[in-house]
Amino acid sequence: MGQNKDRRIFYIVVSILISAFVWFYVNNSVVVTISVDEIPVEFLNEDTTLADRGLMLLNSENTTVDLKLQVPRNIMFRFDTNKIRIVADLSSISTPGKQSLGYTILYPSNIAARDVTVDSPSVRTVSVEIGELSRKEVEVRCKVVGSVAENYIAGTLQILPDMLEVRGQQVDIMQVNYAQVTLNISHATSTIVELLDYELYDFNDQVINNPNIHPVSDQIQVTMPVMTVKEVPLVVHFVESPGVRLASFDYKIDPSTVTLSGDAAAVNAINEIVLDTLELSTLSESERFTYDVVLPDGINNLSGITSASFEISSQSFQTLEIEATLFSYENFDASRSVSIVTSTLPVTLRGTPEEIAKVTAQDVHVVADLTDIADASGSYTVPARIQVDKYDIGAVGTYEVTVHIGGENG
Repeated sequence: MGQNKDRRIFYIVVSILISAFVWFYVNNSVVVTISVDEIPVEFLNEDTTLADRGLMLLNSENTTVDLKLQVPRNIMFRFDTNKIRIVADLSSISTPGKQSLGYTILYPSNIAARDVTVDSPSVRTVSVEIGELSRKEVEVRCKVVGSVAENYIAGTLQILPDMLEVRGQQVDIMQVNYAQVTLNISHATSTIVELLDYELYDFNDQVINNPNIHPVSDQIQVTMPVMTVKEVPLVVHFVESPGVRLASFDYKIDPSTVTLSGDAAAVNAINEIVLDTLELSTLSESERFTYDVVLPDGINNLSGITSASFEISSQSFQTLEIEATLFSYENFDASRSVSIVTSTLPVTLRGTPEEIAKVTAQDVHVVADLTDIADASGSYTVPARIQVDKYDIGAVGTYEVTVHIGGENG
């Protein structure tokens, strides 16, 4: 009894599976019709091959195709008709006038062309009108809106391309006077580089909206350098020495500053422009110099100042002629004998009146530098430096003494 029941259940399940398979097979074999209207036609080689032949397509904007397609039912559910494309190649056209042009239907990537039957139209062509192509170059202008941020300055505007080629029938393109883009620089603190849309204008400065005019570029690149502005002092650096201190000098730089502009990072790194470095000991009581103002690469001189004068003077120095009698030497091997041949040396000292009044010959030492004759023997004239003990006094000029170098001490 149980075996008969199990056998009936088995037959029922098999019957259901067979019925489902038959239903699925029959339904997948059913062909359905799909209508797709007003598919725009895409034209290939319009701006290349056709334009090179001096021709242009006149009616491309409104060319569409209506399709009726037959597909199996199982394909219909995954057939996205919005992805159907109609493509027509213009490279075969070589003369102007009205012509019939074949097209190709491109289906979505998940649909095989062999699974689709085109019910209509039966003839796959579109009618096109071809005209003579004329060309014209017009100026590209830029309208600048707004102002850069405070302490910044806008540089020279760069437009690429600065001339725009427009194509079309001569009657259409002759009305074009220029193309214009609009650049907003409000509160800008760095260089602006943008790709901008443009509008075409006629000779009455009115915008042209003519679909029969075909510019060769879709956008215009506009570059506006934005630079920071900074006032920077002109300076001279000084090297002091004994008896010659900067506090004893009066000096003036005219002009004292320059105004710079450039990249923000580069300009902000400049805190001064150094004209020169002067050793105060080499200056007389009054000197005047003229310097070129040299700037780093990439920095602009907005003030236009290319040179500056520098005046320096001091009335607080006195000089004193004294006979130095104290001699020594330095930079020599102590194992060899050295004698100073020079016994007295006239020295000119310079310092403040208070310091000069105190100095005596016993405060002045002449120190011979034997660096260049360390391996020699005999008599030589060598440079010497003047050292003044206890007082802030320096020597004016350069000095030499004669020395004699003997053999090894034995």
